[in-house]
Amino acid sequence: MFTQRISLAAVAAGASILVSGNSLANTEVDEEITVEGEYLASDKLNSVKSPTPILDVPQSLTIVSAEQIAEQGFNSIGDIINYSPGVINTQGEGHRDALVIRGIRTTADFFIDGARDDVQYYRPLYNLEQVEILRGPNALLFGRGGTGGILNRVTKKGVVGENFIAYQAGATSFGGYNAQIDSNTTHGDRVAYRFNAMYEALEGDRDFYDGERIGVNPSFHVQLSENSVLDLSYEYLNHERFIDRGIPTGADGRPAEQLKDIVFGDPKLNASDLKANLIRAGLQHNFTDNVKANLSAFYGDYEKQYTNFYASGYDEVLTPQQVTLDGYIDTTDRENIILSGNLIGELETGSIGHTLMLGFEYIDTSSDQNRYNAFWNTTQDDNE
Repeated sequence: MFTQRISLAAVAAGASILVSGNSLANTEVDEEITVEGEYLASDKLNSVKSPTPILDVPQSLTIVSAEQIAEQGFNSIGDIINYSPGVINTQGEGHRDALVIRGIRTTADFFIDGARDDVQYYRPLYNLEQVEILRGPNALLFGRGGTGGILNRVTKKGVVGENFIAYQAGATSFGGYNAQIDSNTTHGDRVAYRFNAMYEALEGDRDFYDGERIGVNPSFHVQLSENSVLDLSYEYLNHERFIDRGIPTGADGRPAEQLKDIVFGDPKLNASDLKANLIRAGLQHNFTDNVKANLSAFYGDYEKQYTNFYASGYDEVLTPQQVTLDGYIDTTDRENIILSGNLIGELETGSIGHTLMLGFEYIDTSSDQNRYNAFWNTTQDDNE
């Protein structure tokens, strides 16, 4: 927050000079007004292993809070990206978040509470406290990838001492609708239970487009002692949607106008199905005012399949009535286990402050992926 007091005498004098050139030197105005406001959505960045004041982060970043997400009606990561500078949203073949951060395209540089969340899907916003986008190389803190930057989602945690329940609902002109719930219950003076859930029915103006998204996320916040906090969370996701690769490009590099109402896909085959079970645990302890530690554990079990038939080629000049089709089926069965810990110390030498961090990270990824290309008996090839 910032507070600024403005003297009405100065304001009145300035206005008078502009209008008539008269002096208000003898005018006395004792009344003052106070202007208060928020200059940033949040003053802490969580993705850099320890909550850090944004002024101490030597990178370009964007923080979008849960309040902003609700007030601006954001419903996807793509909506947030369209609002953020230095980041571009791409189609992602109709079944995944895909970003371009400072010229580097990525579908894997996504994190949740600082842990890698690299399976390709559309990430929901229903249980988020804030979204953090760091622009610039991040391999030192985040390992592989991160060439252009990363996107981290910070989930909501239980709040001790508060009891509340909030609802949110929306609808589209095409018949789609969504609903969310966010509740917090305190038990005693040390334990809080938080429950977030969502349901979304997808409908659009394109033929065959439909689907549904389900998300459930209960979590516990436990104040173990005056200096120790434990957070436990389980999340279940189930997303199903029709895949539409869009309109083929014409001779001018723009979507072909004559094909704008045609969907090149099969209503029974063009589909994406994701099921995910995510378990998160975080322990924080303050040894002193200047020395603290945190430990986190993440387990993710993902099962995804998407079938994709689409227009792979179109020549508007030579063959305006002919479109080449291609297709494939991709399956992903992945388990991620991520353990990390950090010891952070803050000290000063004279007027210079220092933050020292010693940490470790262990990642075990087991991934079974398959790809099956289409085969057309008329061409004896994967293109028709």
